Amino acid sequence: MKIIFVCTGNTCRSPLAESIAKAKLAHYTIESRGLYANNGGAISTHSQAIINKQQLPQPSHTQMFTETDLQADLILTMSTTHKDTISYMFGQQNHVFTIKEYAGYQGEVSDPFGADEDAYDAVFEELNTLIEKIKNKILTQ
Repeated sequence: MKIIFVCTGNTCRSPLAESIAKAKLAHYTIESRGLYANNGGAISTHSQAIINKQQLPQPSHTQMFTETDLQADLILTMSTTHKDTISYMFGQQNHVFTIKEYAGYQGEVSDPFGADEDAYDAVFEELNTLIEKIKNKILTQ
């Protein structure tokens, strides 16, 4: 199974989600993308610090979401806007969900870009909880 996490720039939320999911779902292919990412860029220093502190697998360098990514089994976005943008660009897809929607919640994962370390820590904790729920859902299907 291949899962792709999507956010805006692939620098904050989706790389954190990728690293968390790689740790929790080691036998799956886990990647992340940004709708407006600079290919090959670095992730945010706050996200990288959390990944290092938690000793999580390293995410890939930033990559832009492309039509080829639609071949993934599951695409999880950080917001409804990201999900809607994918539908607008590539047509309605039945395997694209917001991460909260797929985990059984409502709402979105807030963007910590430009915020302090506490905001990034809060996003990490939220993603960790969501991905644990998703792991349990996937493993019981």
